[in-house]
Amino acid sequence: MLLTGREIWVLIILASLGIDFLVEYPNIIHPVAWTGKIIKAFDDHRLFSGHAGEFVNGMLSVIVAIAVWSSAIYLIHFLPLLPRIAVTIFILKSTFSIGGLVRSVRACETGELEKLRRNTGLIVSRNVENLDMDHLYSAAFESGAENLVDSVISPLFYFALFGLYGAVIFRIVNTADAMIGYRNKKYEFYGKFAARMDDVMNFIPSRLLALIILLLSPKRVISNLKKYRKLKLNGMYSMATMAALFRVRIEKIGYYYVDGPSFPDIGKLKMLERAIYGISYSLFLIISTVVYFYGAWWS
Repeated sequence: MLLTGREIWVLIILASLGIDFLVEYPNIIHPVAWTGKIIKAFDDHRLFSGHAGEFVNGMLSVIVAIAVWSSAIYLIHFLPLLPRIAVTIFILKSTFSIGGLVRSVRACETGELEKLRRNTGLIVSRNVENLDMDHLYSAAFESGAENLVDSVISPLFYFALFGLYGAVIFRIVNTADAMIGYRNKKYEFYGKFAARMDDVMNFIPSRLLALIILLLSPKRVISNLKKYRKLKLNGMYSMATMAALFRVRIEKIGYYYVDGPSFPDIGKLKMLERAIYGISYSLFLIISTVVYFYGAWWS
C-alpha cells in the first residue's frame, strides 16, 4: 500500500529525528558547512568598500546562500519518490541539532578545571581562560539554554510554517550570524544584515520557548522575565527562564547577571540536558501529529 502525502511527511520528520539521535553529519557533507563556504567566499572577496558597501556585500552573501539552497530544494521535486524522500530527510536533519546541543552540554559535565575550560571554550565566544568553575558552568548552562532556540525551536517553527524552505532559510541566516554577526571593526557593518535578520527570525521562537517554560514554573519565570528580559533582545527569554526553572544564577562578567540561589553545577547541567530532550521531542511529536491528521499545508 502506498503512503499518503501526510504519511510521507511524518516519515521524513521522524527519520530526521532518528538520524539526529544517532549521529551528527561530518563537515564534509554537512549543508551548514557548505553554507559557511558561501558566506566565507564573500567575506574573503569583498566587492564593495565603505560602510554601505560592506553592508551590501554582507547582505549579498546571505541572499546568495538562500538562493542557492532554495534552488536546490526546488530541484528536489523533480527526483523520483524514494530519492526525493531521502534527500529531504538529509536536508531537514541538517537544519536542527538536538543531539549535538546535548553533547556540547554533556562535555562540560566534568570536575576537571582544564577539561571544563577547554570544552566550554568550544561552545561560547567569551574568553574562558580566567573563568572559575562557577562561571564556566554558568557559560555552559547559558549556551545550552540559548542554543535550544537556535538549534531546535526556530528551525522547527519555520519548518511548521513554511516547510523545508523555512527551516533551511533560518539555518542560513543563523549560520551567517554565527560567522559574521559580530560588533567589531571587521564585521560591524559587514555582518549587520545577518545579525539583524537573526534577531528578527528568533524573536517569536525565543518567546515561544519562554511560554513553554512558563507553564512549568509560572511564578519564578515571570519574576525573571520582568527583571531580566531586556538585557538581551532574544537571549534572556531562554536563559533567564531556564535559570528560573532550575533555580540557578548565571553571569557573563561585565555584560549581564541573573540572580538565583547558586551557580549551575554538573547536576543542573544534567537537568538542562533532560529539558532539552523533553522540550524538543515534545515539539516534534506535536508537529508530527498535526501533519498526520491535518496534512502538511506547504506540500
